[in-house]
Amino acid sequence: MIYGFFPGCAYQAAAGYKESVDSLCNLLGIELREIEDWNCCGATAAFSCDRHKALALTGRLFALAARQGFDEIVTVCNACYSTLKKAAKLLGSDPGLLENVNRSLKAESLELSAPVPVKHLLEVMFRDREKLSWPEGPCRLPKDIKVATYYGCQLTRPWQNVPRALRPDLMEQLFTVAGLETVDHSARTLCCGASHAVAYPGQCRVLVSRIVNEIKAKGGTLVATICPLCQFNLDQGQHGSYRAKLPVAYFTQVLGLALGLPPAELGLKKLLVPLKNIPAG
Repeated sequence: MIYGFFPGCAYQAAAGYKESVDSLCNLLGIELREIEDWNCCGATAAFSCDRHKALALTGRLFALAARQGFDEIVTVCNACYSTLKKAAKLLGSDPGLLENVNRSLKAESLELSAPVPVKHLLEVMFRDREKLSWPEGPCRLPKDIKVATYYGCQLTRPWQNVPRALRPDLMEQLFTVAGLETVDHSARTLCCGASHAVAYPGQCRVLVSRIVNEIKAKGGTLVATICPLCQFNLDQGQHGSYRAKLPVAYFTQVLGLALGLPPAELGLKKLLVPLKNIPAG
């Protein structure tokens, strides 16, 4: 199964995200073909600075994906996902905006007739789970590990169309397929502070504490997330504030471990709070 892949700017530097995405997709039979010559989508800040330039950035990505024959764009970052979904809705509903973007694209001999649909890799795995090559056998993670999912706030913003947006459960359902036990908690879509953690670390540490304390109270021992910034904020945000810290891993790392992939292939050594007592695989 082949998908057009937009990695986004934070992907390469994220703590084991690339390694785990590569290994897990190879195991499940998913081929992510990177969009050639992709550019930054502008993240969520671009639209607050200049809407035309923000749409030109995203419009270029749509045009490149369409020219390279991709029916949809898959990303692994909540900010990229939210930005592209917002742009797709605006460009798809306003011919004037689309015309303005095409004027900007003309210099590169690019043209956009309509935005390309956007999906998070989590959505793709959930939607196509019955078509994927799930390995047989029991879950390889110890039974005492209780996974708490954390989606962040951008996946379920009004621009998106995620099932059960107030209480998403895509990860829970995928983890159940892999034999993992998840815990129910109320912090799965609370904001971690996003990029404000750089400028306002003190205030954002309060947000992180609220999320981590709720997960601990409900018995979670491992946090699974789907966004580079969410992972970093929850991981480093516990430094100096907790005696017992919770490891924060990507959903691809957690799924990979459960399905028997070796920890060395999943980039787990890059986590700031280590994930202990994991079988070598």
